[in-house]
This record gives sequence, C-alpha cells and structure tokens, in this order.
Amino acid sequence: MNIIIKELENLDKFSEYITVVKNKISPIVLSGLSSAGKIQLIEASKQYSNKNICIITYNEIQAKNIVKDLKYFSNNVVYFPKREIASYDYVAESKDLPYERIDTLNKIFEQEKNKRSNLIVVTTIESLMQKMISREEIYKTTLEFEVGKTFEQEELKTALIQLGYERSDIVEGKGQFVIRGGIVDIGISNTQGVRIEFWGDEVDSIRSFSLTSQRSNKMQDKAVIYPSHE
Repeated sequence: MNIIIKELENLDKFSEYITVVKNKISPIVLSGLSSAGKIQLIEASKQYSNKNICIITYNEIQAKNIVKDLKYFSNNVVYFPKREIASYDYVAESKDLPYERIDTLNKIFEQEKNKRSNLIVVTTIESLMQKMISREEIYKTTLEFEVGKTFEQEELKTALIQLGYERSDIVEGKGQFVIRGGIVDIGISNTQGVRIEFWGDEVDSIRSFSLTSQRSNKMQDKAVIYPSHE
C-alpha cells in the first residue's frame, strides 16, 4: 500500500468518511482536494471501504488522465469508453473501441464472479447515457475449457460465433478463431491466444500461444472464453 494512502487511516475525517461510505449514507460532498489528492482518495476509498468504485467525469480526455494517474497506485483500474456512432452510411469505426468496451465489461464480470480484488471503473457521462445490451444477454454464453471436458465441434463453432469471434485461416489478432483438425486456436488479445488440443471430443491440453510466432508457451489447467463483442 502507498505510504501516503496508508497515512490516511490516521485522520479522523477520513475514518468518518469511510464509515459513511460503508453505511451507504449519501450524498457525500468533499471539497478542497488537489488533483493528486483526488486520485489518492479514490484509491484509498477502494482499499478501505472494500468496494468497487465508479468514477464519472465530463469527457474522454479527463477520464483517460484519471486512469493514467490511478495506475500509479493500482493495476485494478479500467476505462469504459463511449460507443462510437457512425454518421455515414458506410462503417468507418475503429475496431479497437468495441474491444476496449467488452474487455472492461469482461473484467467487471470476472471480478464479481470470482470475488477478486475490487475494481475502479472510469467512464464519462456520455458513455453512461448510451443504451446497451443487458448483462444477462451478453453473458448467457461463455466457454469454459478444462482438460477432460468434452465439446462437440459443430456446437463449439456456433458458440464461438455467438460470442463474437470470427473464423479465419490463422489467428492474427483478438476476436478470431481457427479450427484445424483437433486443434482450436482463439485470439484473446492482440498478442496472445489460447490453443486447445482435442482427443476426439475431449480436451487433451490447453496452452497459451504467441500470435506473432504462433508457438505455444505455457500450459494451463483451464481457460474461460468471454465475449469479444457486445
């Protein structure tokens, strides 16, 4: 824990503030904090209240600055951007933006499901005002691979397509998958993928692999595949 944040627990006002947060008393108004002080208070609030934190700010530049500053204190910080709206008949939107949105949603879902360390989610007013698909609809299908578990290949293809993955000849990026005989490659980031080897319909081994070299580099006991698009 950061030394400055550790010292906050000795302040009566801070202890009073945390007690109010834990008791869900609102609204709470804080004033007079510097920019650095706000960042420290956000991280301290997460640590001492043991709750997830959502920061809502007025634009993307401010949101990204907050994320950058918070990462000095914690790795459990994610940014949820607004959905890009195309104003033309043809699609010219960035492919990175939908991935960034779903990555954040997947981290929130995984954190709640596995009771992991609390998250700080930073977003904008505009992003919150946009309608989106329900959580139940997004996560009604996930794939959980484990050695010894069985999958029918046609059902596996359908499940991956429903999760937003595109079939290709080789996995070169996130959101793609390849089925070659008894081997299934799935791109889970821009640099790493998951390689599942089958013996018939049974999972024989699970490895991570580099998208650059296409070589396996680490054995895994299990792998969970979340949606690649909303």
